[in-house]
Amino acid sequence: MSTFKVNIPAGPLWSNDEAQKLGPRIAAAHGGKFTGQWTTVVEGQMSVVEVELPVEHSGSHELTTDVLAGPLWSNDEAQKIGPNIAASYGGTFTGQWRTITEGVMSVIQVRFKY
Repeated sequence: MSTFKVNIPAGPLWSNDEAQKLGPRIAAAHGGKFTGQWTTVVEGQMSVVEVELPVEHSGSHELTTDVLAGPLWSNDEAQKIGPNIAASYGGTFTGQWRTITEGVMSVIQVRFKY
């Protein structure tokens, strides 16, 4: 199985001990594994943890939900960029979308397997 590593926001982390305790939970919430690496990116406000993720998520369970997608102006646009937005969340675009605030924000429906 192919994997890749990303940094995921974790809020402020104040010590290595705290990062080592919270990192695995944050990674699991994203379907990945904590590598043990972390860093503070904005002092006192934001740290990131390094997470190793599978390229393809699998499992016998799934969840379908809406995720933020920025403003989408047409169905053609949604169908073109929806798969990439879904991939950025670690899921698969179902083809469904809707505008929640005109000119400001749309959501796309994403299926997650775990």
